[in-house]
Amino acid sequence: MGREIRRVPPDWEHPKEENYRTGRPEYKPLFDQPFREAAEEWHRDYMAWADGTHPDAAEHKADHPYYWMWNGCPPDENFYRPDWPEESRTAFQVYQNVSEGSPVSPVFATEAELKAWLMADPDWHLSDAAADSFIKSAWAPSMIISGGRLAMAEQVHEVFVAEKKATK
Repeated sequence: MGREIRRVPPDWEHPKEENYRTGRPEYKPLFDQPFREAAEEWHRDYMAWADGTHPDAAEHKADHPYYWMWNGCPPDENFYRPDWPEESRTAFQVYQNVSEGSPVSPVFATEAELKAWLMADPDWHLSDAAADSFIKSAWAPSMIISGGRLAMAEQVHEVFVAEKKATK
């Protein structure tokens, strides 16, 4: 859980829905996987659970005779991104993935544009090296504690860069 860089089409506009408490539109959380893939994966695991070939079935099937008791209900199409052709996913967008995932940045056509934003945005304000590190890994945890210092997602790569320099 943390922040990740997702590949999206350049014209992607993440859907919004009305918050039932506030009535204001908010980004609708979406997993970074097409529904079809998630449903097929769930179905394969369901069938393996039913026939006893699922790797967890031997240990847990006695207490969870039905797969959905072990792993939850089948995926809900409302929580998955569109099934874009891979070649259309040429742009970059930063998401939080503490929930299914919602954007925390605009869509960028290039890594260079993303890097410039990561270095300039007041919530991120990464150094050149930390921005490169985040873009290379495409992920940062929600927080880490290192050397007695608490670092939130936007600061994690600064800590990684500092630790890398300290060990040289």
